[in-house]
Amino acid sequence: MAIFNTGHALGFHFSKIEYLPVPMIVATHLVPKGFSALSLWPFIFVRPAQRSNIALIEHEMVHYREQAWITPLWVLLYLASRKFRLQAEVRAYTRQIEMGGVTREQAAHALLGYRLGITFGKAMQALS
Repeated sequence: MAIFNTGHALGFHFSKIEYLPVPMIVATHLVPKGFSALSLWPFIFVRPAQRSNIALIEHEMVHYREQAWITPLWVLLYLASRKFRLQAEVRAYTRQIEMGGVTREQAAHALLGYRLGITFGKAMQALS
């Protein structure tokens, strides 16, 4: 398991919360099957093969920023509420699309894997 720190050198900008600490990014094979990365503040866990995928890290940074002040509550809402989880993932995939990491279609397909009870068409609409 490798631990490395990121910062502004990789293009992360904390425009809304300037004083947020930089996350510890942990490259590990312990990321759950079906996922490339996972954010659990103050860490971002990423599969070793994906550790240089800046768009994926930016996706996880969205979750990192959301979790910064209310981690336990955020995690509970994420696990318990499909609506909350959909909103969180749409924000994160929107950032990943902006970074050129995935297409809108790829992100919509990925949203179907979160058991959100939505169709591909609704996922595409949420991402537009």
